[in-house]
Amino acid sequence: MRYHMNMSFSCKPTPALVFGTGNHRKLPDLVTTFGKKLLLVVGGTSFLHGNDWPLLQAGLKELGVQIHIEQIEGEPSPQLIDAIWTRYPRNSIDCVVAIGGGSVLDGGKAISAMLMERKPVYTFLEGVGTEKTSGAKVPFIAVPTTSGTGSEATSNAVLSQIGEKGFKKSLRHDNYVPNIAVIDPALTTSCPPGLTAACGMDTFSQLVEAYLSTNGSPFTDALALDGIRAVARSLPVACRNGADLTARADMSYGSYLSGIVLANAGLGVVHGMASALGGFFAIPHGAACALLMAPANRLTLTRLRENGSDEKSLSKYSQLGEIIADCPLPAADGQDRFIGYLEELAVELGIGGLHDFGVTAGDIDRIIAESTSKYNPVQLEHADFTAVLKEIL
Repeated sequence: MRYHMNMSFSCKPTPALVFGTGNHRKLPDLVTTFGKKLLLVVGGTSFLHGNDWPLLQAGLKELGVQIHIEQIEGEPSPQLIDAIWTRYPRNSIDCVVAIGGGSVLDGGKAISAMLMERKPVYTFLEGVGTEKTSGAKVPFIAVPTTSGTGSEATSNAVLSQIGEKGFKKSLRHDNYVPNIAVIDPALTTSCPPGLTAACGMDTFSQLVEAYLSTNGSPFTDALALDGIRAVARSLPVACRNGADLTARADMSYGSYLSGIVLANAGLGVVHGMASALGGFFAIPHGAACALLMAPANRLTLTRLRENGSDEKSLSKYSQLGEIIADCPLPAADGQDRFIGYLEELAVELGIGGLHDFGVTAGDIDRIIAESTSKYNPVQLEHADFTAVLKEIL
């Protein structure tokens, strides 16, 4: 695809990146560039009970680092973030390190900001808060142990309040991008197949939606396509054999790129519906994305074909199909091949239905009321949202 000589776009900040197997061992030296008072945020107890923690702990202590540990299980709520940061007086922490999945990274990101803001985090959440953040934060290092949200590359932290008046809202400022992202594919090898699949579909959906986004650019298109190639060849492999470091490296790379492109291009209907679902029900974000990918893209493609005026988006669907097929295809065949791949992938990865999370037909209208298709190639109507949700109940 060629771009006009007068094209114009901008790029948001990205972290300093340390990528490679075994690179988490560099953490002690990285932490001490900021100071010696560390707040370590982890998920549950799996990392602390694993083989990597004793060596990391020894390395930190050898350099005289004081270690405080907090745990985040599940998607972080505003109340949990406030309960953690209020335990630490101003200037008591020099660096926050989050080691875990996307929820842990989001939690660590929010904590690093609130340690400076010193106010309830709800105050600053988009869509519900009343104040803008200053952008100040304690230096933050993100260390992902899953390949999913791309939070290691983004400037927002998603917080959730689940229930009748639930929401998923972002704490956002360009300064909140991690100072350093340490991406070690070896840390993801213990991720079980089901979680690998759900997180991987989150990554894949972010890459695809950013590529199709009406807010995209040559920069985001190039990164998204490279990430899509990596995930398409390696997600099923990583699910079948979690110890395959080549596949895990592809997934880690794709996840990082997905964070960059979502921050710069925005996302479409899959995430516009997944966030609504996650606010009302205890459905993991990756699982919601996995369920929505095939029906949402099929319907989007159908509407594009009916309209017939958006050749750019149709061409992108064709290119996605050629990537999957690994060969040139006629335009319509490429489009159909991509949708077919999404349907095959859902079967291969064992994607279930919304009913597994307590969603019923009676919930559809309130889910749609909170859904959006902002940067989708075509804006969907109420009936379109309804059709997608009914298909995956």
